[in-house]
Amino acid sequence: MGLIKTVRRLTTLNSRLRRFRGPLEMLLHGVRDPRVPIAAKAVMAATLAYVASPIDLVPDFIPFVGHIDDMILIPIGVMLAVSLLPPGLRNEYDAIGRGYSVSA
Repeated sequence: MGLIKTVRRLTTLNSRLRRFRGPLEMLLHGVRDPRVPIAAKAVMAATLAYVASPIDLVPDFIPFVGHIDDMILIPIGVMLAVSLLPPGLRNEYDAIGRGYSVSA
């Protein structure tokens, strides 16, 4: 019974990570695109720096609480940065992420 619960949890985690892949790809495209507004680039850069930085607000070795800040702050930063993108760029990055050719 424990194995079945573990498999279900991993399946749920995998599906959540797949849904998060598109917005992360939008961030990576947006940081390099000169058409993205400065405010959106600042949020993108701060989010990507927080993800890559070994420094956390709450250290990860503190049980439970150490990982909760990452699980809250990173998705908020990603979603805020994506919401600051102009709709046309959002659609373009989404099409690129799905493998469609987009002409500039």
